[in-house]
Amino acid sequence: MKRFQKATVILLLLLLLCTPLLCAAEGGLQDVLEEPEAPPEITVSIQAPTNEVTVLNRITLSAVVQGTDETPKFSWKSSSPTVATVSSKGEVLGLTVGKTTITVTAQLSERMLQDSMEVFVVQPGNAVHNVLRDREILGYQYSYKDDYYYTNDRQCWQRFMGFSKFYDLVAPYMMLEYDYVRVYFTYGGKDWMIQLWKGQYGAMFYGSEIGVYTKNHSAKDPGTFTLYQCAGEGDYLGMEMTLFHDTTGFGTYKRELTRDYGKYWWCTGFKRGHLRVEEPAKELRTSGTITMKDAEMTRLFVEALKKCGFSEAQAGQEIGLDQFSVDGNNVRFVWQNISAAETTMPIKVLAGANVLAAFLGPFAMAMMFFLDIGLLILAH
Repeated sequence: MKRFQKATVILLLLLLLCTPLLCAAEGGLQDVLEEPEAPPEITVSIQAPTNEVTVLNRITLSAVVQGTDETPKFSWKSSSPTVATVSSKGEVLGLTVGKTTITVTAQLSERMLQDSMEVFVVQPGNAVHNVLRDREILGYQYSYKDDYYYTNDRQCWQRFMGFSKFYDLVAPYMMLEYDYVRVYFTYGGKDWMIQLWKGQYGAMFYGSEIGVYTKNHSAKDPGTFTLYQCAGEGDYLGMEMTLFHDTTGFGTYKRELTRDYGKYWWCTGFKRGHLRVEEPAKELRTSGTITMKDAEMTRLFVEALKKCGFSEAQAGQEIGLDQFSVDGNNVRFVWQNISAAETTMPIKVLAGANVLAAFLGPFAMAMMFFLDIGLLILAH
């Protein structure tokens, strides 16, 4: 028994003596196994006071390189020099309303670094535009970015009017000359209509729209007076829309405006001006993305798009005219030539037709036209 106790004491003493040595050895081994710290990443970034500049004014951008003590050589480039130029010192001069991408390149001894930012050239402010930017008047608002008007679909009075074929049929008599496509499908126990428009809105505006409408399911095909309700909040869809315009007639399409991605039932954008050709409005091109609720809704919408004449772009290829592509539940499209317009009438011939607008069509259409004229007069 005494021998056992003595052995236990000796073992405990050995453990106490060896523990510091084992810990030191373990720490040394960890030091050997640990990888050396990676050198800091070298990056360049653009510093900007704002991403907006008014026409014929300037903003100065700067660039900062981090992760090295080497002094870089900077060069600057504008993707759209007709919208804005940029000097070798990063000074941006706004020329015309639009958007450009400014890119800085930092040249180091062994590498080149780049950073980019979007810059918007906007119209100088005025009181009316400031009011329409900050709040809506009868649903209409104004965006300095791209200099366009749009509807606040959360507040606009049109959300109570719904939509039917009849509205489109009488539109030319009120100087509303546009192309349109109606995409019909049934999903979730409802009949859906997603409609696209682009064309001339009165004598002074052109633009584009995407509208989402629903109604209770019916086995009957929609008729001239079949009324669809504006989609309720639970049926708003994520979407964005960009409008392009062939301003020269030579097939060179300029981006006119972009409605940023968001939840909408009605995504709109209207520019001041007049198209060269009203019948049809092929000098306009609309691209956009609409996000369906799930895979089943995506499938039904795609099938309906094909029935309207759209074709699916091949995987990995750029989307062509009147084509679409699918990425998950996102359907991206480019629309130019397809139109379901049953009635067309040149606007210039019907310059006085708006006098009869209140008698020939829905009050909503006439109200929109006269409001647009009022905004144009006030804005100038």
